[in-house]
Amino acid sequence: MLRATEEFSRLHEKSPLHAIQLELQQGYSLSPVEALVLARRVQELIDERLGGARDQGQITYQAIALDEPAGKPLAECRKANVHLTLMAEEDRRVWAQEGSPALRRLRVYRLVHEALLQGGALSQEDLACLLGFSARSVKRIFAYYRQQDQRLPSRGELHDIGPGVSHKIPIIRKYVQDLSFSRISRSLGNHGLDSMSRYLRHFALVMILQDRGLSRTQMQSVIGISENLIAQYQQLYADLNVPENARVLQRLRQTALHVQSATAGAASSSPSPGEKGGAV
Repeated sequence: MLRATEEFSRLHEKSPLHAIQLELQQGYSLSPVEALVLARRVQELIDERLGGARDQGQITYQAIALDEPAGKPLAECRKANVHLTLMAEEDRRVWAQEGSPALRRLRVYRLVHEALLQGGALSQEDLACLLGFSARSVKRIFAYYRQQDQRLPSRGELHDIGPGVSHKIPIIRKYVQDLSFSRISRSLGNHGLDSMSRYLRHFALVMILQDRGLSRTQMQSVIGISENLIAQYQQLYADLNVPENARVLQRLRQTALHVQSATAGAASSSPSPGEKGGAV
């Protein structure tokens, strides 16, 4: 019973209602009761306005933002509102053909990646609550994917792998294989567009430099990213470098070279410090 109470408290601290209530208490000096009543009304208005933005079978959930570090109190963590698909067309087919265990695995896989693409990280507690599974069942599903050499990007797994690396790979893979830049852009919102473009540009530069025979150390000096990330991009390039992806990969190379040339040209034409118009 104590464990369940602790889990409920942790999930409540990540809820939109709690965030609104806390802001009203701290920012407007309302009592806890007054803040809760007003927060509930604000949440109702938000749900009324945003309900139409979701697809059928989706809910809006407040996840912890991807860049929040492990160990930080949940109440202080920045949150990200994400649209999650609890029921999709493919679910009926999987349930009928492969059974309920396969359906549970599919839903866990889908939710963690949907949250990831929208700037959020779900914990195993989140998944258990959202899907009505026991925490033990969720752990078994994560173990299943690890045995398949796939680590699901939950909040805990992301911090174990290393922050700021693992979420880049699914975004690039989805863009190359699905040509879904517009859909990813809409799901990420304006907050993530610059980051997504940067991931694609760095990946394209790794492709170009690998084709030219540069080492990881040389690539690092040119691109300015870690050798660990370069190694992951090289592995991704090996996976995606197939005939059906050739046109998209070539477009990425051309775009990256254009951006790199434009940046270099702007730098060379800028006045140096001490010259007229330059920094003093």
